Amino acid sequence: MKKAFAQKGAVLIVSMIILLVLSLISVSAARTILLQEKMTFASRDAKVALEVAEALVRQGESEIEKMETTGNFSPEANVSWLHEEGAGLDNLADAAGWSDTNSKLIKVEMGSGDKKQSMYGRVFIEMAGTAEQVDPSGNITIEGYGQTTGGGEVQVFRVVALGYGISGSTTRMVISHYGKRF
Repeated sequence: MKKAFAQKGAVLIVSMIILLVLSLISVSAARTILLQEKMTFASRDAKVALEVAEALVRQGESEIEKMETTGNFSPEANVSWLHEEGAGLDNLADAAGWSDTNSKLIKVEMGSGDKKQSMYGRVFIEMAGTAEQVDPSGNITIEGYGQTTGGGEVQVFRVVALGYGISGSTTRMVISHYGKRF
């Protein structure tokens, strides 16, 4: 009788050990899945922030194309997000520098149909001088370059955009140089 009782106790101990091992494996798998979800969201958030920044650069370039003069870049014009040469942000990585006093907050619609989402970012444009090369097309985007647009120098602008991701804390920056003949 003692022998049968000892065997039943061994089965209980072995089954408890197997249950403990399975529980540890389950907890480890759950942690791995949660970590993968966080990484996937962070990756998506970064991609959205980059897309917002790229859209803002295109909007900045469109604003340049609409301009007929560079008069709004002077301090007297008091347009906070248009800067003279050398008057843009000194430290682009400083989040405190991106304010209404030197950049413009713009809404960007992302997605299509019922899945549209409003995203935001900031942009500023700084004059960067004139193009000194005979053919600057390899280095600077110039709308309609090569067409007969008349004489005049090509004014180069630096368009800097900071896009915010879904979380609002993820940011990506895109800097573009854009030229226009005035």
